[in-house]
Amino acid sequence: MGKGRNMELENGVLTTPMNIDSKEFMELQLFLRNRADELDEKQRLQLELFALQIKIEDYLDGHEDESHIIRVGEFLRLYIDKLGLKQNELARYIGLDPTNFNKILSGKRKVNFELSFMLSQIFNLDPKTWILIQVKNEYLELKRDKFKHFKKYKLEDLIKT
Repeated sequence: MGKGRNMELENGVLTTPMNIDSKEFMELQLFLRNRADELDEKQRLQLELFALQIKIEDYLDGHEDESHIIRVGEFLRLYIDKLGLKQNELARYIGLDPTNFNKILSGKRKVNFELSFMLSQIFNLDPKTWILIQVKNEYLELKRDKFKHFKKYKLEDLIKT
C-alpha cells in the first residue's frame, strides 16, 4: 500500500490486495501484535476469531494452488482449537453423531446446507462460506486431476461434427 495509491472502498473492504512481503505489511503486523498484547482475554479471542475469518476469506478469494487445498474440516479444527472446544462437544451440540462429525473434519464427508447454517450461526460467518470452501476445493481437485482430459473438448470440433 504505497503512498499516492488511490484505494477504493467497497462495502468497507479494501479492494486492492495487500502485498504481504512489503515493509508496510510487516510494520502493520508488528503494530497489531503490540496492540493485541494490551487486550484482555475476551478481546484477544475475538481478534483471533476475526483473523480466522480473514484467513477463510483470503483462501476463497485468492487461493488457486491445486497442491495446497484447505478442507472445510481444517478450518473447523482451527475454530475448535481456538475456542478450546472438544470436537465431540461441538458434534453433540449441533446434533451430529461424533463419528459423522469426525468424517467432516477429516474430509470424508461434506458439509450440507443445514450444517453450514448451524456452523455459520455459531462462528458468525455467512452460511455460504462452508459450501464455497467445498466447491472451491472440488474445483481445484478436478482441475488438478483431470484438466488435461477436458482440454480435448473444443467448440471447433463440435461444430465440425
